[in-house]
Amino acid sequence: MSQPVLSAAAQATLDELAAIVEPDGARLVVRDASASTVTIELDLSASDCPECVLPKDLLVDILGSRLRESDPDLRTVDLIDPREASDGPVGTH
Repeated sequence: MSQPVLSAAAQATLDELAAIVEPDGARLVVRDASASTVTIELDLSASDCPECVLPKDLLVDILGSRLRESDPDLRTVDLIDPREASDGPVGTH
């Protein structure tokens, strides 16, 4: 299975944004990518304080705006947040 690939500009931006969640032990992992869509997973497996990481809504806003700035072809940025699974059913949009 091949690794999903972002444009160089979008990958550089994602690397910068990963610094936002790294102090809390979280990582941003690209799970799927195409020319117009990227799906990023918030990996909290090494985090001692998942609730310390920015809330999903805020992360999606930041990721979406910054990634679209760096790569105007990106139209959709989805975030998989494992904290939602433990909160019960939550809408994705």
